[in-house]
Parts: sequence; C-alpha cells; structure tokens
Amino acid sequence: MASLSTPTLTLGATTGNKRDVTVSGTMSFGAGDVGKTYRLEIKLYGEDKAGDALPTTDAVGDDVINTFRWSTGLIFLPFKTLTVAAAGTVSYSEKRAIDVEALDEDPGKHLVGMADINTPVFVPHKDEVYARTTLSGAPVTARSATVVSGVGV
Repeated sequence: MASLSTPTLTLGATTGNKRDVTVSGTMSFGAGDVGKTYRLEIKLYGEDKAGDALPTTDAVGDDVINTFRWSTGLIFLPFKTLTVAAAGTVSYSEKRAIDVEALDEDPGKHLVGMADINTPVFVPHKDEVYARTTLSGAPVTARSATVVSGVGV
C-alpha cells in the first residue's frame, strides 16, 4: 500500500515579487503497487490561527493559496503522474517561485508600539503556511508542519 512521509516545507529566497518554496518528502510503495500509476499533488495552504487579525472577507478555515503545476509540454497539470517500477521508497523535491502576495495569507499590519507620541510603529502580520501532498490512487495525504514567517512573507 502506498504511503507518504510528512512533507517538509521550506521558504527560500525572495527575488522581486517571488519567493522560492520547496516541498519535499518520500513516497513508499509495496509490491502490490508495482505497475500502478499514481498522481502526486502538492498544495500550499494559509493556516488561520487563533489570534490572527483576519479581514472580514476571509472565509473560515485554511485557504488554498497555491497549487503546484507540472508541464506536459502543451499544458500545465495540477499533478505529476508516476508509475511504480519497483517496491521501495522514492524521494521527491519540488521547488516553485510563488508570488509573495499569495504567501501573504494574513495581510495588513498591526501596531507594536510608538517611536514617539506622533510616530506609530507597525509590523506586518505573521503568515502561517503549510503544504499538503496527496498521492491519489491510494489516496494518501500528508501535511507539513506550519512555517511561520516573522514579519510578513
């Protein structure tokens, strides 16, 4: 039976208005999976935490902020197809440049103090992002730990 490890989410360098996002982990397949075809899907979610200053337009619950896509040459699909050649463990690591605005799942700023009586000091809200990988055919889903970006994305 196919299974997934807990994926690892890494927020990398920001260039212009894009930030590198890498999701990696392992898929394990048994002898009964050999010859079967699976779809690997990766989605990024913005996690709504208690205490987040959410805008009134933000629906309750975690929001999908990005779906990784793979090129087939003609079109981009929201999954990667793989056929199991042998039982065992297969590593994956997918990196995408994601718009910083999409990763800013808790937009806005909050007051942290006053520089002087006329100068308020604001910082961006923290953003909590996690990855969810799905291996369909089984189906199997695994969620990464939440990564908190200290002063906005």
